[in-house]
Amino acid sequence: MTSLLFLLACAGTEDTADSGSAFAPTLTTMQAEVFDKSCAFSTCHGDGGGSGNLSLTPGVSLANLVGVAADGDATRTRVIPGDPDGSYIVMKLEEAEGIVGDVMPSVPLDEARIELVREWIAEGAQDN
Repeated sequence: MTSLLFLLACAGTEDTADSGSAFAPTLTTMQAEVFDKSCAFSTCHGDGGGSGNLSLTPGVSLANLVGVAADGDATRTRVIPGDPDGSYIVMKLEEAEGIVGDVMPSVPLDEARIELVREWIAEGAQDN
C-alpha cells in the first residue's frame, strides 16, 4: 500500500490489539493517536468547523464523520461504517485517485495510524 508513506510519524504509546495492529481500533484511541496529534488544530480541523467544515475535536468528531457527506465532494461519505475503502477519510489519508484538494493530514501519518483508521471503520465506526 503506497499510500502508507504519508502517515504522520508521531511518537506515542502503542496499544496491543488482537488484530495485530499497533493500536486498539476504537474511537478513543483514534481521537488520541490521529485526530488530536495530526488534525484537531485551529488551522486544520479544530473548533469552529475547521477546514472542509469538519471539526475533529473530542466530543464532535464522530458526529462529523459517520454518515456525513464530504464537504469537497458531496457524492462521497466521510466514513461509511464497515467500508474503509469507500470512506472518503481513508481516501484522503491514502491520497487515492479522485480526492478533492490535498491529501490529509499535511504531515503524513505512519502506517500504524492509517491502519487504525481503517480497522475502526471496518469494525463499524463505533463510539467506543
